Amino acid sequence: MKRVAFLVVLLLALQVALATTYPITVTDELGHELTLTAPPQRIVSMIPSDTETVCALAACDRLVGVDQFSDWPQQVADLPHLGSATSPDLEALVALHPDLVLTDEYSGLADRLRKLGIPVYAGTPQTYDQALAFLGTVGHLLDVETRAAVVRGTIEGQVAAVARQVAGLPVQRVFVELDATPYSVGPSSYLGTLLAKAGGATVVTAAMGEYPQVDPEFVVQRDPQVVLLMDAPYGQTVAGAESRPGWQGLTAVRDGRVITLTQPQVDLLSRAGPRMGDAVLLLARLLHPGRF
Repeated sequence: MKRVAFLVVLLLALQVALATTYPITVTDELGHELTLTAPPQRIVSMIPSDTETVCALAACDRLVGVDQFSDWPQQVADLPHLGSATSPDLEALVALHPDLVLTDEYSGLADRLRKLGIPVYAGTPQTYDQALAFLGTVGHLLDVETRAAVVRGTIEGQVAAVARQVAGLPVQRVFVELDATPYSVGPSSYLGTLLAKAGGATVVTAAMGEYPQVDPEFVVQRDPQVVLLMDAPYGQTVAGAESRPGWQGLTAVRDGRVITLTQPQVDLLSRAGPRMGDAVLLLARLLHPGRF
């Protein structure tokens, strides 16, 4: 009981220490300053990973609208869906009277909203470390820094637990197929980092970039032990992949380790957000069956 009481007091002290004092001003990824005079209560998220971050920070009830691809957690299903960042339903978005919109830095939506006087933060994490830091940024904006610290600690704990279990296991050579062109992922990409933390390594080299289009012959030469078909939800099949020239000789094909992913699994692996720990665990289970 004494330990529980101590932890409660410690958490309360941490909450006070991390509380935001308004007004606050932050600079987004486009270099624009955003000033908030109070914690936002009517939030629109136009990026699925941002939606997941808001909800992970126990602020799902502040969301009044989301983009068309936001489908997790379940409680966002009944919210107004407002198109995408690149093709938004701007009239419907404005009608929601948001006091904060979270969007990306590429689509141009942020500039359109600023011209309408709507508070907007433009920026999406592109790496594992950026995703961890983004939790703190959103936590600061929403005045939930303590919750953000807890979520970050949980993610890091999950990843560390996987690292302990894969330590000493042979690193698996992996070809990640984003589409049948084929595009793949390099070691410094977000997914490349997740693979490494799960005890794998992409067969793509660092010199090829983060998301290169690779020559099909290159895959044959690198001979992956595992192939992850992230384009399976769009029609790619194991049989179709294995019928490619030279693929019958791949270790992954011979061992039956050409793996199709479901849409929820693809979403989990591609969204740089608060479910990164779950993503690393999924990869570890795929790469090291029987160990998790």
